[in-house]
Amino acid sequence: MPNPMIFVDLPTPDPEATSVFYADLFGWTYNRRPAGQFHEILPGVKPNLGMHREERPVTGPVPRVYVMVDEPPVFLARAVELGATVLWEEKPWAEFGARYAAFRDPWGAEIVLWRDKGTYYIPAE
Repeated sequence: MPNPMIFVDLPTPDPEATSVFYADLFGWTYNRRPAGQFHEILPGVKPNLGMHREERPVTGPVPRVYVMVDEPPVFLARAVELGATVLWEEKPWAEFGARYAAFRDPWGAEIVLWRDKGTYYIPAE
């Protein structure tokens, strides 16, 4: 039997500020256990995510978390308003017939905004 991924935990020096960022962007809610140290992110479907207080700066490669959204450019613009940095604007991923954009949040996590095949308009040539 394969070993399924059950949880992703993002490091941040400020779980409360990071929680506010993602609540504003995606509407996520949280179970603060304890507040300011570990916040379980409740995105609405399993698996849940988490964030933990990490005082050391995160350096080097970081995992990317993919989030399904209906309009990546809208979410990307809002993320930038909230302090994120654009990694790339929306572009196609032909292999999956999808489109995606990405940002780095103010604490270093990389988030990919994913739009599934059939949920966008491709003009006829």
